[in-house]
Amino acid sequence: MKSTPAYPWLIAFPALIFSTTEIYPGKPEKISGQILHQDTGQRIENAYVYIVSGEEEGLTDKNGQFSITTWQQLPVTLVIEHPNYKKKRVTTTQPLQKQVIKLEPKPSN
Repeated sequence: MKSTPAYPWLIAFPALIFSTTEIYPGKPEKISGQILHQDTGQRIENAYVYIVSGEEEGLTDKNGQFSITTWQQLPVTLVIEHPNYKKKRVTTTQPLQKQVIKLEPKPSN
């Protein structure tokens, strides 16, 4: 009679760990900050913040705050978009330092 392991997932688990660390070496980095109006310092709500060449994204809250966790190696480029402001790209190298990003309003038509 052929016996099967009682816990077959134990065989696959080490392979899963090694394959994940090859794809994402290191630990995840948390990037956080605040988006403000360039001239007034007013907090910008619902600004779309994302990392270029990745799927990490978020929206600013009512205080203009955002937080994104990434497995990508630093530096990464953040893109900030809002319908009333010009799109801005910012490169970040220090995840522990809170980013303060000021957006320039679009000219009114």
